[in-house]
Amino acid sequence: MGYLASVLMAVPLAIRRRFPIAGVVAASAVFMWAYYVVPQVNMQLFFQIAYFASVYSMVAWGRSRQLVTLMVVGLAVFTAGWLTVDWTITNSYAEVLNNLEETSGPFSAAVGIMGYTVVMNIVYFGGAAVMGRSSWRRALDRRRLREQAWRIAQQSEQLANRAVVEERLRIARELHDVVAHHVSAIGIQAGAARTVMAKNPEAAAAALSTVEASSRQAVTEMRELLGVLRAEDGSVLPAQSRTPEPRLSELDDLVASHARNGLAVTLNTSLEHPEDLEQLPGSLQLTVYRCLQEALANVTRHSTAREATAVVRTGSTTDDSEERETKAWVELEVTDQGQSKPGTEGSGFGLKGITERARLYNGVTEIGPRTPGPGWRVRVRIPRPHTRATQEVTP
Repeated sequence: MGYLASVLMAVPLAIRRRFPIAGVVAASAVFMWAYYVVPQVNMQLFFQIAYFASVYSMVAWGRSRQLVTLMVVGLAVFTAGWLTVDWTITNSYAEVLNNLEETSGPFSAAVGIMGYTVVMNIVYFGGAAVMGRSSWRRALDRRRLREQAWRIAQQSEQLANRAVVEERLRIARELHDVVAHHVSAIGIQAGAARTVMAKNPEAAAAALSTVEASSRQAVTEMRELLGVLRAEDGSVLPAQSRTPEPRLSELDDLVASHARNGLAVTLNTSLEHPEDLEQLPGSLQLTVYRCLQEALANVTRHSTAREATAVVRTGSTTDDSEERETKAWVELEVTDQGQSKPGTEGSGFGLKGITERARLYNGVTEIGPRTPGPGWRVRVRIPRPHTRATQEVTP
């Protein structure tokens, strides 16, 4: 019978994770049955540990916390009632006392046995309940942390997407102004050609050539504008005050504005041809200007550096294909030697804006710490057209 009782006590352990409450009910029934049928088994270590594990599993893994609380209270009340009946009605404790020798002490043998039994049951069942609740609380905290981390990741992704949308809308507004400039130039040159066509056919032809070049450039930049807006789902451009969009001829003013804010910027140029920057399309000039503006703002906000170096380069690279095509490019590089300011970790949206602007022109970016350090480096390389803009004429 002892072996059977041990096997029956082990069976509820197999279902303690999936059915913890049913497992403790079954273990309690086996414990009660064994207490009266084979009482010597109840005192074995395996039997005690198995029942302890059942109670612990109920508190740790019970899905309904209200039902678990009722079960713990019910188990405590049942144990107290059972001990009371065992002490007062049955003769099991009388047999234990009869086997004890007379001893001297502050308490009688009966009181000592009862006190020991009460304390052991409180420690036994209370310990299982406390440990089970502690495990449940830790599991709950881990689950909440996972959910919180998931929500933070979702919110970060939404914020990043929103920043990209806002940056694309800003680019679209700026490209709109550049295209509008080309259209205005077309109107002026067409009017000039009409005025001088009879008197000066050569001047009219030059004006019409300018109209042709401006119209081609306007179409190209309009496609870029539509490419930016096509990525969005019906967003409406907010009404804003309009100012002329900056060009690369205004880089000195940009550097001077940062110098007034405490950041000394050394601006250098390395050009393949002296007129390269002037002949860049207006939208491309605006992109390089905005990338420099954001890179310097990033140094001011997040770096301890008081000095920065900006270099604007132009050049050409011949690829290794059979056609040996030569590709012209314009490059911006901004470096500093500072460290990150404590407590100024940014969202990274400004750097995402630089990447987004470069991507619009099939450009590439390299953004990150300098190697070797210290400092930060922002490099943007964007393809540029080979053809030089036709000079406008006036009547």
